[in-house]
Amino acid sequence: MSIESGDIAINADAIVAAPPDPAHEDGRAQPGVLALLGRTLLLGNEPYAVVRDAASPGQRGFVIILTIVGLVTLAQLIGYWLGALTAPDLSSLQHLLYNALIDLPWYAQQVQQDPAFAVQFAQGHTVAWEALRVLLGYPTVTATVSAIVATALATVINWLLFAVLAHWVARWYGSQARLGQTLGVLSLASAPLLLRLVEIVPGAVAPLSLIFLLMLATKFLALKSAHGLGAAPTLVVTLAPYALVALLVVLILLNGGAYSLQQNPYVNQVLQVQQFLAP
Repeated sequence: MSIESGDIAINADAIVAAPPDPAHEDGRAQPGVLALLGRTLLLGNEPYAVVRDAASPGQRGFVIILTIVGLVTLAQLIGYWLGALTAPDLSSLQHLLYNALIDLPWYAQQVQQDPAFAVQFAQGHTVAWEALRVLLGYPTVTATVSAIVATALATVINWLLFAVLAHWVARWYGSQARLGQTLGVLSLASAPLLLRLVEIVPGAVAPLSLIFLLMLATKFLALKSAHGLGAAPTLVVTLAPYALVALLVVLILLNGGAYSLQQNPYVNQVLQVQQFLAP
């Protein structure tokens, strides 16, 4: 049926039959990344279903992981900046001690014997003070950059490795979920890392044990949502990656230790003597 008014024609049947916009189905827009992460921290099941049923759950999971890493990195940078503003300046004390040391007769004797000693001593003095700042908790560029790089790499590698191992074990239990769905829901399981946002306050540290326990809970909920297994199989799937990695580490250590013993000449001599003395 069409309704004509002047030069405008409206097809009423097309309006009625028009499919709803997926983004606004049921009158609600799909939640954003931050909303999903917030609901995940509250241990809800809805965020996992949203990511699991997305058109590209793996790609959305990668965006979620990048968001978590970016927020934690931003908090660490702000914490370093605030710490550098509020921490006492040790540079004057460092220069004062350095000048006192190079005025000693011992230093002059070492420089006369080896002119390169002056450069080596200056470098060692700088490295020692940098290490002292790290031990005392002073904000340093080296410690901050190292923490940022380590956090980013560990988060991404742990996400990928855990997802692949957990997906393999879940498929062994009969799951029909896709790897992209496993990657997607497990990206939300890294939401407890956002507790590290407290590092925006200089000296504040989130308890690692609390983060680990929360991530175990979120990984359990994520895998249960993605694969639809029972509680007991899901618990096995959640713990299996840790057991497999631990077993791999033990095997590497045992093989490495055996190889080291074989390369040790003293061990070979002892074994030869033992064979000679054996009846």
